Amino acid sequence: MRLKHNNKTLIGITGSIGSGKSTVLAMFGELGAKTISSDTIARSFTEPNSPVIKELVSIFGEAIIDANGAPFRAKIAELAFSDKAKLNALNELLHPLVRKSFLEFLNSQNEGSIIAWEVPLLFETDAHTLCDFTVTVSVKPEVAWERVMGRGGMDQEDFKKRNLSQMDLEKKKSLSDFIVTNDNQREELKEQIAIIYSEIKKRIQK
Repeated sequence: MRLKHNNKTLIGITGSIGSGKSTVLAMFGELGAKTISSDTIARSFTEPNSPVIKELVSIFGEAIIDANGAPFRAKIAELAFSDKAKLNALNELLHPLVRKSFLEFLNSQNEGSIIAWEVPLLFETDAHTLCDFTVTVSVKPEVAWERVMGRGGMDQEDFKKRNLSQMDLEKKKSLSDFIVTNDNQREELKEQIAIIYSEIKKRIQK
């Protein structure tokens, strides 16, 4: 098949909160794919040395700055997911920056590389148009909440708000090339990823 990025294969990975996207990303990495996470990139812009602190304050106010002058990530999330206008403003600020950082990473990879890219808003931001293949990680809502609760730092109301801010999971599944079910054991998940990875390698060799 004809790839979109100079003989590099790009796999976009998405799913709901608590679905296990990061675990799936890591499993693709274990199989040989280069890996990158949009969430990890986005978090770099809410670190103490963030180049967009002034822009964040203009959206959310001084309440998001802690005693050391650094952005308070939990407060940003709380305010964003409680106010759609603020969430949209945050996305408009961060998505171009994240996309730029991702493209720099993509361009730095060797020809022939397979790159797995975790993107929570893969379809919502049209990031899927950059991908050669897309994967949605599917999970039952109660399982997702148990995982999120186990990590701590988010109450159930916040969990629901964040899910409502994303495309419906069934819609994501309908748009994807592959669907991974992550309700059960880790070994079952690894088997699914191995099958998908093998299938992708077959397709790109045609």
